[in-house]
Amino acid sequence: MPQNENPKLRNGLEALPFEHSGKKMILLRDRIGYAKEQLAFSPPAVSIIAKMDGGNSLRDIQAEFMRETGQLVHIEELSSLVQTLDEHLFLDTEKFREYAAGEIAAFLDSPVRKMRHAGQSYPREPEKLRSLLDSFFELENGGPGLPNPANSQRKKIVGLVAPHIDLNAGGACFAHAYKAAAESESPDTWIILGTGHDPVDNCFALTVKDFETPFGNIPCDSELCSELLRAANFDLRAGEYNHRIEHTIEFQAVFLAFMNRRARIVPILCSFGTEEWSSSKNFVDSFARKLRELTFDENRSVGILASVDLAHVGPRYGDIFQPDRATIAHNMNSDADLLRMLETCRADAFIDRINRDANSRKICGVAPLYVLAKVLEGRAKGVTLSHSHAVVDENGSFVTFAGMAFYEQSDI
Repeated sequence: MPQNENPKLRNGLEALPFEHSGKKMILLRDRIGYAKEQLAFSPPAVSIIAKMDGGNSLRDIQAEFMRETGQLVHIEELSSLVQTLDEHLFLDTEKFREYAAGEIAAFLDSPVRKMRHAGQSYPREPEKLRSLLDSFFELENGGPGLPNPANSQRKKIVGLVAPHIDLNAGGACFAHAYKAAAESESPDTWIILGTGHDPVDNCFALTVKDFETPFGNIPCDSELCSELLRAANFDLRAGEYNHRIEHTIEFQAVFLAFMNRRARIVPILCSFGTEEWSSSKNFVDSFARKLRELTFDENRSVGILASVDLAHVGPRYGDIFQPDRATIAHNMNSDADLLRMLETCRADAFIDRINRDANSRKICGVAPLYVLAKVLEGRAKGVTLSHSHAVVDENGSFVTFAGMAFYEQSDI
């Protein structure tokens, strides 16, 4: 039997609704980044594609679609659809697996994590990027003003929260966080806890790579990475490939390269949800204790940075209602409750609140925020510097986010 007689969609795909010339369409794209192109389909075609689970033959799919809609789709049309999906690497086939293996090997062998979002989420040209980042600090754009060494109180900053939303949407919030770092006694090394938007093996994934930015590479603290690898009682690099296209650490690397070229980073993606929590708590807390040991080691200069967004609300994120101003206000108020818990580093209270409604507001950063609070618990206090939102589509879907700074208690 040909391998595509029972076609199977592979993992890592997502479908997004959109309108084109007044017609409802579905955009099929690859979250993981193997497929270079996105494909647009009508809703009936997506209904057919959704039946490609490896258990249904083309004849099965044809018959089921006929029962559901009364419409006949010819086998030749189904075969053509399967061929298109296969050519674009959307099916779980030997062709895809061979391609993926080559991509993974190339990424793991490289000492540098290449820029993936330059030219899309921010300019590739250094001067254009510098001008854009400068604009985020301007008061008229909602920024905090440029960092001023004369304002520096030299408080020791040990933690930072910054958004990972597109820079054009959340730039001013980034600026509030990074100004606080610039006007404080900042660490030499930032352990960046990036949000893993796809499942991460073992909840945490480290990559020992420098991060490329338009301003040059931000170096990885390989010594600290080696210590973490020795201390971890699990494979901390099992999910390393997730770093290849994930933007959450890349955006922080861009700001660090802009603000402090001497900074080094330890890039760690974090991912665990409410369903995993009961079985993962001891495992996660154990790793957080190691990060805490490094952060407060008197012989080191280390801070912890969580790259997170907060609520995701609206049709774009699976809600069946269209948000309005009251929806935004409600979510901003709910965020504020969480931010107060984080300011006092009450990690367990924070995760309990999230779990109470199974994260119905789709907080995109639960794992990094919990770990940051656990690392800093009893040793630091936070200040919320900026709390905002951005509407992301014509249906009113929106994302909320915040910038925070955490200082050692003795410096508060």
